[in-house]
Amino acid sequence: MVRPSSRGFVLPLVAVLLLSLTLLFTTLLKTVGHMNPVYARFKSDFENFYKAESAVLLHLQGFPSGYYPELPPVQAEPFGPWEKICASAVVDSSGKASGVGELCFVAGTEPHDVSFWEWSNGMSAYRADLEKRLQEMTAEKDLYGNKRYFQAEQFMSGAIHQGDLEMNFSDSIRSASFWVEGSVLIRGRAHFDTLRLYSLGDVVFQGEMSVGYLELFTRGGFRAEEDACFRGVVLASSFRMQDRARSLFPTAIVATWSESDENETAQNSEDAPGGILFPAFIEGKRKIWGRL
Repeated sequence: MVRPSSRGFVLPLVAVLLLSLTLLFTTLLKTVGHMNPVYARFKSDFENFYKAESAVLLHLQGFPSGYYPELPPVQAEPFGPWEKICASAVVDSSGKASGVGELCFVAGTEPHDVSFWEWSNGMSAYRADLEKRLQEMTAEKDLYGNKRYFQAEQFMSGAIHQGDLEMNFSDSIRSASFWVEGSVLIRGRAHFDTLRLYSLGDVVFQGEMSVGYLELFTRGGFRAEEDACFRGVVLASSFRMQDRARSLFPTAIVATWSESDENETAQNSEDAPGGILFPAFIEGKRKIWGRL
């Protein structure tokens, strides 16, 4: 019997393996070549983000914009009762913007000794600004008499003359802005992403309603009851927090007289791990509390 030679079997196998490895390495090289631009873009975005964040931190330490030429410029402007601080996109040698665009934060003022006149002037300027913005938002939306809303809309606004405002529903609302000549009552389980109110009467929050961003001025008193929860700035002649109502950091409630007792104050402070933060209409060292 003649035994077949193994050479004729091994040589084709080796050739096939060499060809497969060649194709595999060629594909890997092409893949890495395609990944290089992606990696370069990721590296550039990361560096731009780092530079923008560094520029904001230096601004908070008191360094003027442009102090370090390699960092992007920083812009600060009012954002309701707070301040918006942004670092613009990094500009390359050709003068074109590149990278992450803008990195923006919201800041308040670190607590410090403030005179009565500083508070008075700051609150007066903010109150006038809030009223002006609400008048612009509610232009040509004049309503007369008492208004009650039992069904929510995504965007709600109006100027209510010679009447009160009541809202009682369980929906989520993106934005609500009202100028009210009378009093305001909000109850139920509604959640407002943004709520702006200017009232000449008392304002009461009841039920399980909540506000993510609140701007409120009232010439009357402010009262939060039951499980009401809010975050923002409240200017009122008096305020009272009772039951399980609470304010979240950063919240500033400024009143000429308060009925809150020690237990309620301690309960509210537990929900504010960041401590106290003044609104930005009080001059002083800024502290970031959120990112836009």
